[in-house]
Amino acid sequence: MRTEIEVANTYERDATYSVQISIADGEGWTAYNRFWLQDVPPGKTGRDDALIGSKEMGPVPQVPKIYVDDFTPLVDRE
Repeated sequence: MRTEIEVANTYERDATYSVQISIADGEGWTAYNRFWLQDVPPGKTGRDDALIGSKEMGPVPQVPKIYVDDFTPLVDRE
C-alpha cells in the first residue's frame, strides 16, 4: 500500500520530524513504517512516501484504518 505523509513546520527554526504510522484492517492485518522528515525549513512542508506491507501479508485492507503511533518533532537549537 502506497502511503504518503506531510508535516508543516510551524516552528521558527528548521525541524526534523520522526513519524511512525500503522495501517490495519481491524482483523489482524497490520503494517507500519517510520518516516524521518529532515531539516524542514520554517513555514514549509516536509513530505515523504513509502510502500507499506508486502505480498506475504496477503491482500491490503479494503477499508484501511490509519494510525499515527508516534509524532516527535526535533527542533534545531541555535
